[in-house]
Amino acid sequence: MAAERSRFPMDSPVPASMFAPEPSSPGAARAAAAAARLHGGFDSDCSEDGEALNGEPELDLTSKLVLVSPTSEQYDSLLRQMWERMDEGCGETIYVIGQGSDGTEYGLSEADMEASYATVKSMAEQIEADVILLRERQEAGGRVRDYLVRKRVGDNDFLEVRVAVVGNVDAGKSTLLGVLTHGELDNGRGFARQKLFRHKHEIESGRTSSVGNDILGFDSEGNVVNKPDSHGGSLEWTRICEKSTKVITFIDLAGHEKYLKTTVFGMTGHLPDFCMLMVGSNAGIVGMTKEHLGLALALNVPVFVVVTKIDMCPANILQETLKLLQRLLKSPGCRKIPVLVQSKDDVIVTASNFSSERMCPIFQISNVTGENLDLLKMFLNLLSPRTSYREEEPAEFQIDDTYSVPGVGTVVSGTTLRGLIKLNDTLLLGPDPLGNFLSIAVKSIHRKRMPVKEVRGGQTASFALKKLLQTTNNSPMNSKPQQIKMQSTKKGPLPKREEGGPSGGPAVGAPPTGDEACSVAAAQPAASGSLQPQPKPGSGGRRRGGQRHKVKSQGACLTPASGC
Repeated sequence: MAAERSRFPMDSPVPASMFAPEPSSPGAARAAAAAARLHGGFDSDCSEDGEALNGEPELDLTSKLVLVSPTSEQYDSLLRQMWERMDEGCGETIYVIGQGSDGTEYGLSEADMEASYATVKSMAEQIEADVILLRERQEAGGRVRDYLVRKRVGDNDFLEVRVAVVGNVDAGKSTLLGVLTHGELDNGRGFARQKLFRHKHEIESGRTSSVGNDILGFDSEGNVVNKPDSHGGSLEWTRICEKSTKVITFIDLAGHEKYLKTTVFGMTGHLPDFCMLMVGSNAGIVGMTKEHLGLALALNVPVFVVVTKIDMCPANILQETLKLLQRLLKSPGCRKIPVLVQSKDDVIVTASNFSSERMCPIFQISNVTGENLDLLKMFLNLLSPRTSYREEEPAEFQIDDTYSVPGVGTVVSGTTLRGLIKLNDTLLLGPDPLGNFLSIAVKSIHRKRMPVKEVRGGQTASFALKKLLQTTNNSPMNSKPQQIKMQSTKKGPLPKREEGGPSGGPAVGAPPTGDEACSVAAAQPAASGSLQPQPKPGSGGRRRGGQRHKVKSQGACLTPASGC
């Protein structure tokens, strides 16, 4: 016991092995039954004595030997149970072989294990799924194996999981995403993050100021398929999606306090399934770390923590950071259970129980040496979407951003909230400031830059709309209110007109001509639907110095007047 206390002090996060049930404990059968229901180990409608809860006789599927040589009735029940588990897990589930809840010891012999695997493989083939070995361990009764059963997807289709990346500035968010998506380690001086920045000022300052999106693809075997271009180092999203069965979409958010509105927009508008909180081991919990954690808790998004820069942090500073992190997660406002992930077994245990929202895995990684990056990738591969969507519901699409693409027209991007949207479907766009909806048609659909024919609930996509004028102002979230600024200055005499105002200005209601028409049209933003007030008599006086100013409104879609 003394050795255990020295290994796991009271102020450090507990290991994931603490959550594994012991077969000899009194509640082991109930814990194994709950775990099997979660993993798809047996039918959730069966009780421990083999009788259904409604009193009707039911097959006993709680034994670890049920997969060795099942009868036809048992096989049908197991197949139905696997299908239900796959449907609840949005296309995948973890299946444990050699672990029953009938009170017997865990483990099977080699022959029984092979027979059980053949049964699981046969059931997976009937529902068109792949069986992937996650781990194999030796118990008192023999071997126990954990398998990942993942449904095969069709062409140009994949399972999508969205992960929001938050944390204080300089915590290593963009650097970690660059290492994960491009497969190259960082040099310690910002090499990896340069591949993700979108703006020049981000490259110069090294700080993210906009919402970025990056993808990490996994094939049916759980291997990473991201292969950057050998010349430019860029990623071809289309090729990644074609080879992937599951795609992790990272939503790279800003960490600086100045861009908090952008971070809130990314957390609410992009509907992330999980939240990855980044903490620098050398700096600790500082700045916006608590605010970002509170935002994730308020939105009920499960959080896992990644502690970075462990290669440059002294051991005592790292331990102090972990103590503060555990204290924060256990506080009354969070009420999380911090779990330190140190092995593949810990990854499987935490990923299987992560959907409860109480467990909070903690990873310690280094972007320079690559330490524990394989554990983080394995954890991401085992994550499943939290919400299941039904295709029979009415279609609804939430727009996050709009674009005007030359030669294409208006393009909108966002998330499909529910239903099924197909190519050439007619939808209602709105509401506008007056509460009206506009009928539009979808002429093309793209998912991760890959053309598709339909999108389902929970998937992000972009639509090209037919004959839609861009009349909205999509300014950045942190920008100041729209202002009219001087575009150019032109010197020239002010023409005199007989029917002018008292001070020599243009007459009331007289239409401007020539250069005057250009100036007035540029000074009126087309995005506003309000009428422009007419000038009062005498208000169009002679301009100072005889100069005429041409102004233009930023961020508005302008329509030039005739004669420009």
